[in-house]
Amino acid sequence: MPPGSESSIRAVAESLTARVPAPFERLKAVHDWVADRVSYDVPALSSGNMPPQDAETVFRTRQSVCAGYAQLLAALGRAAGLEIVYVTGDARAQTNDLSGVGHAWNAARIGAEWYLLDATWDSGYVTGSHFERRYSTEYFLTPARVFGVDHFPDEAKWQLLAKPLSRGEFLRQPAMSPRFFASGLELLSPDRSQVDVQGELAIAIRNPLGVFVMASFSARGTEQREPPPCQVVNGQNTQVRCKFPEPGRYDVRLFTNKEAFGTFTFTGQLQANSN
Repeated sequence: MPPGSESSIRAVAESLTARVPAPFERLKAVHDWVADRVSYDVPALSSGNMPPQDAETVFRTRQSVCAGYAQLLAALGRAAGLEIVYVTGDARAQTNDLSGVGHAWNAARIGAEWYLLDATWDSGYVTGSHFERRYSTEYFLTPARVFGVDHFPDEAKWQLLAKPLSRGEFLRQPAMSPRFFASGLELLSPDRSQVDVQGELAIAIRNPLGVFVMASFSARGTEQREPPPCQVVNGQNTQVRCKFPEPGRYDVRLFTNKEAFGTFTFTGQLQANSN
């Protein structure tokens, strides 16, 4: 951004509008500015003592929780001539229970079509007591069916689905991330987010692009530095088997990479109740 162009929401909007006239690209510029300039307020999340989350306060402090990200994105978008609304509901993330927690995001209209975006989740992630910045576009114009795997709005119309899901249907969906679907993967079984098993969870994945899958598990409510791995047979029909050491409730997390070695990225999770 040129010097002096970030003195106010209006100044940022005018700069972006002048440099990025096309609507879709301007929407991405607004999304990117918020995702890049705002840090997640971990102390506020931890203490429950939330400072004001209005757009002006967040613009000034450059930190917020999800409500502030979404309020600022809506205000900046409107100032840039875009139609963006503030959406609230529940969301399921890697760090919380699959029943979901309160969250906020945005919907934007370009032409006659509405699209969904979440600048909070595209800005980075919380690890322990720290916010780790990691820019992403996983939740920018994500197809509504995929976005609805982990976002459930209070108003059904913001699902942007011809047939909106009920809360029960939302919760029963396996919690796969947009990266899972973008990798061409299809979860064949199990078909629910939580399953009862007898000591072992078997996962079947259609994998036509041949991406590499890894999986690990941990007892619910625990954090292990090196969680036990699951057995994986990669291929176009990938098979995953997680053998649990004792009865209990387990979180099973999936990771993918285009190569057999290197950094594998989180792509989804399931919960198993082992008897």
